[in-house]
Amino acid sequence: MVIAKRIQQSFKLDAYRLNYNAGQSIFPPGTSLPTSASSSSSGLCASIKKPDFGISSLSLGTLTHHTLPEKIRLAARHGFDGIEIFIPDFEDFVRQCGFGMHSQIVSEHVLAPSFEEGCASAISALCKEHSLKIHCLQPLRDFENIGDNAGLLNNALTKADRYLRIMKHLNTDLLLVCSNNLAPLSPLSLPGASYIKYRDAQVRALKELGLRASKLDLRVGYEPLAWGTVINTWEQVWDVVKRVNMDNVGVILDTFNSLANFYADPSKAYGVKDGMTIDKLYQYLGNIFDNIPPNKLFLLQVADAERVTENNTFQTSRNAPAKMKWSRTSRLFPCEENRGAYLPVQEYMRTIMDLGYTGPWSLEVFSSCLEDDKEDAPAILAQRGIESLEKLYSRIAYDV
Repeated sequence: MVIAKRIQQSFKLDAYRLNYNAGQSIFPPGTSLPTSASSSSSGLCASIKKPDFGISSLSLGTLTHHTLPEKIRLAARHGFDGIEIFIPDFEDFVRQCGFGMHSQIVSEHVLAPSFEEGCASAISALCKEHSLKIHCLQPLRDFENIGDNAGLLNNALTKADRYLRIMKHLNTDLLLVCSNNLAPLSPLSLPGASYIKYRDAQVRALKELGLRASKLDLRVGYEPLAWGTVINTWEQVWDVVKRVNMDNVGVILDTFNSLANFYADPSKAYGVKDGMTIDKLYQYLGNIFDNIPPNKLFLLQVADAERVTENNTFQTSRNAPAKMKWSRTSRLFPCEENRGAYLPVQEYMRTIMDLGYTGPWSLEVFSSCLEDDKEDAPAILAQRGIESLEKLYSRIAYDV
């Protein structure tokens, strides 16, 4: 694969990527470091244009303690260009408005077709006031495992229609649809089930959603979660998107979900899959480069994660895969090696930028620290987030 080899030879693995904790390799004990990985030739991304920097509202603190307007103001104050609106954050904002909170924000929008849509218009106006773009509304969950059941499809589309209406008032054009953890029972274990049937049903459902979105000039982005029971890789998502074959239906990639699926293993003390090598990583990244056209990559989410320790691994339970537990508690902002970050995010990002992606870099970090109820907690998260993106951009743009 010529392109994959070209990317492989272009990467320069920095010392911090090859070592952690006094020289321990990023790869499991006993794996070798291929000579091709040590190339010192300059990277392909030496002159990339600085992208818009974004952050998901969920990554600025839990809704239990911090409101959506507070998060919007802090994102703008810390230099972000955009924000993803996390649906539970928005729904909590609507609930608060129903109790009379945020009256100064929503008062002029109460004549919208519905109270919820008026609240969406208020959030749009607040973001515009602070020069923030709304990169997407997310996530539409459970839009999966529909099969040939017309009732299930209708219910799923009814739920999606509500979000599409909200999006028009938010003034955002992208809806994030994610794959799902369907544990404890995989749909593929049922009599007569097969992956092909499951995939084809997903294609039909997304095509119908895409048609409804297109009537409103909206887009749908499909994201694989690393712990999805059936759909959990970019290859599967890209296969579905290709079969849908609509201009307004594309792929959303997340550095954490991609690398958590292919590269990491939080059930092991060193946090990396057995047998992982740099050549395998480069082949994986080269396959992304070779297959996904830049116009079909609708959004790039960015996060790293804390390396597990021998005394702090994650194991799968009946309803919760290990990677989901790890994701919910231990994500980090990129370049936070001082906090234990170790995934090859830079190598992934170099691939995506050389692919020709020109959209935002949007942080999506779940972590136990989001539960902090201190007043300054969101500001601390915003500062960590913007510093991490600035550092990541500097490393990639100048091939540091």
